[in-house]
Amino acid sequence: MNPDYQWGKQLMNDRQDSKKHAEKRKHPRIETYNEVDYILLDENKRKVREGKGRTVNLSQSGALLETGSPLDGMFIVLITFDLEGNKVRVKGRVAHSRESENPGFYLSGVRFAGSKQENIQAIVTFVKAYYRRKYEGRNGFL
Repeated sequence: MNPDYQWGKQLMNDRQDSKKHAEKRKHPRIETYNEVDYILLDENKRKVREGKGRTVNLSQSGALLETGSPLDGMFIVLITFDLEGNKVRVKGRVAHSRESENPGFYLSGVRFAGSKQENIQAIVTFVKAYYRRKYEGRNGFL
């Protein structure tokens, strides 16, 4: 079995949302900050627009994105880069979009719609990139 798959699966299972609240979620969320490009598609899978955003949190089933405008499409393709510079894409459905507490920004829930392996690869890429940036230069970590 792919060690990255196991690492990502274990990380997602081990991390719990730090906020204690009554909301029940299928999968725990982990906070992240990853810049992403996206392609927004309509119900006929025609391109509506392209843009940039960032992940706020991730789970095994999706991500919360912060963008400069609401995601008014039905489908989305998120694009990021792994540590080796390879493009990683993950397909999803826009579940909701609302104004953020940060003026001029919007939060949108994206439910991953790729294969399980594609989704895990994207999650592992997001998490590794986040931790690399977070700990870069600290005692040789990563």
